[in-house]
Amino acid sequence: MSKTKSAFFCQSCGYETAKWAGKCPSCNEWNTFVEEVIVKGTDKKQDEWKNFNDKSKQKTIAINEVSSAEEKE
Repeated sequence: MSKTKSAFFCQSCGYETAKWAGKCPSCNEWNTFVEEVIVKGTDKKQDEWKNFNDKSKQKTIAINEVSSAEEKE
C-alpha cells in the first residue's frame, strides 16, 4: 500500500518543510512555499522484512555443525 504525504518547498532555495510557512528560514524570502504531494510506494525490501520471522524458512543446526574460518586479506 502506498502512503501519501505532502511537503512544502521553497521556490527560491529549495528548502523543505512539513508545514507551510510565510517566510523561508533558509533564504528569508516571503511567500515562496509551494505544496507538493509525495507518494511513497511499497518497497520490495520492506516486503521481504515482513516475512523475516517466518519459522518455516528457518533451520536449526547443532553448535558442533558450525564451521569457522578466518577471513582472507
